[in-house]
Amino acid sequence: MNVSYDFTGRVAIVTGAARGVGRDLVAQLVSAGAQVIASDRDEAGLAETCRPHGSLATAVVADIRSEQDTAAVVEAARTTYGRLDFCINNAAVAPHASLLDERADVWDTVFAVNCRGTFLMTQAAARLLIEQGEGGRIINFSSGVSNRGSAGAAAYASSRAATESFSRVAAIELAPHNILVNCVSPGLIDTQPKPLPPSMASSLAARVPALPLARAGEPAEVGHLVLWLCSDGADYVTGSLCHVDGGAGVGSRWNGVVVDEDIRYDWVTGASRG
Repeated sequence: MNVSYDFTGRVAIVTGAARGVGRDLVAQLVSAGAQVIASDRDEAGLAETCRPHGSLATAVVADIRSEQDTAAVVEAARTTYGRLDFCINNAAVAPHASLLDERADVWDTVFAVNCRGTFLMTQAAARLLIEQGEGGRIINFSSGVSNRGSAGAAAYASSRAATESFSRVAAIELAPHNILVNCVSPGLIDTQPKPLPPSMASSLAARVPALPLARAGEPAEVGHLVLWLCSDGADYVTGSLCHVDGGAGVGSRWNGVVVDEDIRYDWVTGASRG
């Protein structure tokens, strides 16, 4: 799909940029003319993300659970590129465990990354956007498990429901500053290199037939939605939850089949990756 935008002179932050959807978002934004602060805890992964883009992408190693780190990411946009226009809060963790086996410390980590991290990045970005006085876009990430549930995803599903609620409140409070806040909810997105090893391919094949579109999504398809939300075409869109899930949210093609939807599904570990 050829979708083109012109973000020349615009500056974006992308968290969880060391791999998968985050890495693809950096590439799409740079291709559209934007300059990007790519952030993650994975220094080596960030270097790989930014290397092809030269001075148009700058790596900032940060832990979004830290108020100091999130402030530093936003300050990097100001000092490196002179401004900020878009903050894309893609970073997330999603360890799987049954309800009875879930550890409290793991629960706390999931909420610290997915909720506290999104809050801190949103707050820091909004402060700079308000100071600039030109509006901007903040895009958070959720998942279909937030309202449909999925066995083994108590912490993750709960954190994503909280992110959606937070995004609605942020959209209301920041609207007077022309800062638009929306939430993107990916479905089954295949972030693995091709060709897939047989074990991964069989795992994928077992899940996708139940999806209305009968295939996993690609990271670029998540990026198309994010870039549209950043574009002038979405000037009247805020507080929305936007699904890019192949129809998973509306139901299954097979009676009795439940699609185990998980944002950016990692076929090796069963964990969500940024």
